[in-house]
Amino acid sequence: MAKRDRYRIYETQYFYIKGSRAESEEDANGIALPRDTFEMLEDFSYEKKMPDPRGMNSFILESEGEGDTRVLRAGGYVGAIVFKDGTQIELLPMLRARDKEGKELSNKRVFLTMLGSIKEVPLTEKSLNTRAAENLNIFETFILAFVNEVHGIILNGIKQAYRPYENNENFLKGKVIYAKHATKNFAHKDKFYVEYDVFTINRPENRLIKSTLKFLRNITSSARTKNRIDSLIANFDDVDYSTNYMQDFAASVTDRSMAGYGNALRWVEIFLLNRYVNLTRGRNVSYAVIFATRRLFDSYMVYSLGRMLDNQRFRAEIQHKQYPMLNHTMPRDTVTADVIITLRETGMRVAFDAKWQGLTGNEENYGIKEQDIYDLYTLLEKYKADSVCYIYPLTREMREDSREIAFRNEDGILGRVCFVDIGDMEGSLHGVLERIFGQKIRLAEQSIK
Repeated sequence: MAKRDRYRIYETQYFYIKGSRAESEEDANGIALPRDTFEMLEDFSYEKKMPDPRGMNSFILESEGEGDTRVLRAGGYVGAIVFKDGTQIELLPMLRARDKEGKELSNKRVFLTMLGSIKEVPLTEKSLNTRAAENLNIFETFILAFVNEVHGIILNGIKQAYRPYENNENFLKGKVIYAKHATKNFAHKDKFYVEYDVFTINRPENRLIKSTLKFLRNITSSARTKNRIDSLIANFDDVDYSTNYMQDFAASVTDRSMAGYGNALRWVEIFLLNRYVNLTRGRNVSYAVIFATRRLFDSYMVYSLGRMLDNQRFRAEIQHKQYPMLNHTMPRDTVTADVIITLRETGMRVAFDAKWQGLTGNEENYGIKEQDIYDLYTLLEKYKADSVCYIYPLTREMREDSREIAFRNEDGILGRVCFVDIGDMEGSLHGVLERIFGQKIRLAEQSIK
């Protein structure tokens, strides 16, 4: 694949056609694309619908305007799209954040930080905290993570297993397959058609890994990654390519004898079976990997709570939300929170729901969506909660706004709006919990189950 142009856009920004009338509009949010690239991206956006629980379709990029003035606006989805001519499109979150030391993080680092909280995606800290993770598009980062896992398997020794082997041999070993022996050796009394067990690396797990390496070699745009894959495949010379992925997965072993294979096989599921991740291709698209930003933010909040909550004092009930997948139907669903937390000592019960939206004090109700205000009452009733807490990412505007945002009625506070800094999510949530439950929160090492 020839390496060509790479374009990066953030949520709320848009692409327009280079040389069109839209280009004359001085707007820092606009990114120019060559006409052919714009049209390929537009076709792909129309082709890949993202159904939501309300029975509606949204798109990876929303088309606005007509003719040469039309634009493709980003919002709600992040990831990477790579065309067959090598052109790369990268969609990143709108929000920057600060780490614990106050240093501002890049949008790409925010993306990777949230992505690392999705348990189905086996990205390790070692994979995420590298220069390559910052520089490569997210799919190439996935490939690199898989390559590193396979490299570790080779260093520790490729696992072998006994498997049946049958052939017409010059010696007697194992058991004779008399039906085949009689047919093949009628005129060859010196041969035996036998079956016996051989100790070999040609087992289902290795076949799947080799097939994945071949698949990724054909689509990666990194010459360095291609070379690494070639060297890895050479270690699997005695392994066949998988001819039936599902059958080999069913025959795979996941016990202690296969230590070191777990993450690699999870990547195999993502790449070969298209599980857990919106991985797709298109007419002009070599590959695309897309995430709903709200899924990342929801997952990161729940993951962080799981790392810090003291399970002896709190009971946490994780609610399993569904998120839009490319061209997959999605059942209609009622309003759902991310997690319900109960303080065991008092029985106080609070529904937490993450909202990927930048609020600002310049808008009515700070820009909180009207639907979210209505949903608060649904959440209170559905979970029999004492209150609801909406968690929003902390923006630069709200960092300087110290006003409390709460939903009240004559009986008191029904819900609160709280903010978290993605660069210090656990520290931010620690403050949120102390504020809501009205007492000091002791951090814990155990996780939410």
